[in-house]
Amino acid sequence: MFHYTSAEGLVGILQTQSLFATHSAFLNDSTECRIIRDILLPRLESELREATPKLIERRVIDPKILTDFGDELFRQEADNMLHAMSQATNNTTPYFITSFCVHQPNTPAYSDGLLSQWRGYAKGGFAIEFDEIGIDDLNAAERTRYRYQGIITNTVAYNDHESRVSKKDFEGLGTALLKSLIPKIADRLTDILGPKTTNDFAGPFLATSPFLKHPSFEEENEYRIVALCNRPTVYEENDERDAKPIQFRSRATGQLIPYIALYHELKTVLPIKSIIIGPHPNQSERQMSVEILLEKIGVNVPIKISLIPFRD
Repeated sequence: MFHYTSAEGLVGILQTQSLFATHSAFLNDSTECRIIRDILLPRLESELREATPKLIERRVIDPKILTDFGDELFRQEADNMLHAMSQATNNTTPYFITSFCVHQPNTPAYSDGLLSQWRGYAKGGFAIEFDEIGIDDLNAAERTRYRYQGIITNTVAYNDHESRVSKKDFEGLGTALLKSLIPKIADRLTDILGPKTTNDFAGPFLATSPFLKHPSFEEENEYRIVALCNRPTVYEENDERDAKPIQFRSRATGQLIPYIALYHELKTVLPIKSIIIGPHPNQSERQMSVEILLEKIGVNVPIKISLIPFRD
């Protein structure tokens, strides 16, 4: 697992022994965590279309609504439901994401890194190789100390998203969302709306949504840590874990970016396996600086020089 970063990022990671996880709404992919909506939308629409005539027959819904809005009603309501579900997630436990590229041993990318990453993220910087098992151990410690709904790790799917969004896991979501709109009488309508509630779908939704990406990013072969971090005012009774500090950095445009520093307060050592010096005219000087920095913090790992002939 390789994390590409600039010189500034490398210094920050090594000196603080932490990894920044960025709020999903501020990542580079504009479709981030939204692909699942395109898949679920027709499924919800179908469930609403099937349930509505039955609810009209029971006089729960005014038949005039179909006259006024027509067939477009089902798609619009399904879209509203999914938007509300995503907004509820952001209001309580938004996604904070940090990313790695998986490069298999004995491949050019493993030795020299990936040119697209050097260009797009590291910008002549560095790639830090991490041990996956060591990262899993740190995630467990992080969850124990701070108020997370969970910290999930998985590879990213770039194609065949439908198969990743299991029909079995999401069957009944539309009617469950409909039940949440009529809570006072929902118990009397289980023969139409089914027994499930929105809580039954929270787990599958949270575990699937952040791991779907546009096919154009496939070369990255991404592996993600997704931290479902409670917002500071959100907590469950008797949860004695600390609130995870949400921090902010700015872009040149003036935009504020929410992020969390994973593992920072654990006071432990990151499981780094090696560091690659990216393509640059002055690689030898950069290697010397990294050696001194590693010596300062007491970390001894191999330093590799990328042989990709690219000069920015």
